[in-house]
Amino acid sequence: MTAHTRTSPGSACGGDEPSAVHSSAVDTPVVEEATPEPAYERVDPDRYVVLHDGPIGYVEVVSPVFVCYVGHPYAQASEIAQVHDFHRAVEIVAETVASSRAPKITA
Repeated sequence: MTAHTRTSPGSACGGDEPSAVHSSAVDTPVVEEATPEPAYERVDPDRYVVLHDGPIGYVEVVSPVFVCYVGHPYAQASEIAQVHDFHRAVEIVAETVASSRAPKITA
């Protein structure tokens, strides 16, 4: 991968050298902002609480799967999924809560 930079002729960067790379515009890669991973904390040896302005759900380790729950407290939470990847389980809980909080368009 080659980086293209804009230098003015005669600059200290060697702008007068024939081998220097010049471009008419600065090439900057487009970087999408990554959504931050939801926060979680271990609350039991086999259970994690998923947080977003407070507890929103849980991920329970039941080997070989991670069970996703939405709701708080744990005794009132509802199971929504079972997956094999812990970080995906945390994302599922956060996405489910976020989609239920999104405004609904009604006609």
